[in-house]
Amino acid sequence: MAKKVAIVSDSTSGLPEEVTKEHGIFTSYLMIIFGEESFQEFKEITPEKFVEMCRAQSELPTTSQPSIGLTVELYEKILADGYDEIVHVTISKGLSGSYQSAVSASEMVNGDKIHVFDSGTVAYPQGALAIEAAKLANQGANAKEVLARLESMKNDVGLYAAIYTLTNLKKGGRLSPAEASLGSLLQIKPIIKLNKENGEIEAAGKVRTFKKAIAHLIEKAKEAKLTEDYEIGLLQIANPESAAQLKSEIEKIYPNNKIHEMPLSLVVSTHAGEGAIAVTWAKIK
Repeated sequence: MAKKVAIVSDSTSGLPEEVTKEHGIFTSYLMIIFGEESFQEFKEITPEKFVEMCRAQSELPTTSQPSIGLTVELYEKILADGYDEIVHVTISKGLSGSYQSAVSASEMVNGDKIHVFDSGTVAYPQGALAIEAAKLANQGANAKEVLARLESMKNDVGLYAAIYTLTNLKKGGRLSPAEASLGSLLQIKPIIKLNKENGEIEAAGKVRTFKKAIAHLIEKAKEAKLTEDYEIGLLQIANPESAAQLKSEIEKIYPNNKIHEMPLSLVVSTHAGEGAIAVTWAKIK
């Protein structure tokens, strides 16, 4: 008899609730912390509320991986509900301690039945891996087969983002007040990307004006020469107008590729700041 496999995804995938319900994906929530208040991203704080609270405070919120206790509870509930194995697709361990926290929780529950997979990425690409894992699990694949498929997908992803405002970089100490003021005056817009070698987000250049930043993202997507095996994720935090402009141009380049519009992970947005937009992709066939 085939083993019943549950798929867990970190909330940083940004998968909408209707998508997780459709595929039967469980969610492990990372935390956004404002002073003494902590919120599970997307579940207890919306992108709109996140932006509002960021605007009102001089200090950046902090972020945290799910507590081991909550992850243990999640795993125990899933196994008690009749699942034989669990595959947990986490945010890149180069970006968060979630992977290691999940490994510790799995060992406390049942290390033989729980398999923690480092996606090496974040946002839509992480979500694409979780969806593919869930599709396989729903078709009767066991954990070993699911993990093999995830490993084969892991490097066929990409992520580029444009920073709209330097405010969060200043609040987080990544820019001095003088650098932030000068950068704002000159309308400097940093570009960041996912480094697939180490799963970290790194600088990928800077341009003047956000119009040029959008053009830069479009060019990077075009350079990727994506086949129809890829699906594309367009992400934004409080910037639907720029995201719509980006979508319009991406559709011209890739008219036959499925495009997903999603909110940018609030964990990522803590550093990227209000107005950030991103183009991402993952090979799903």
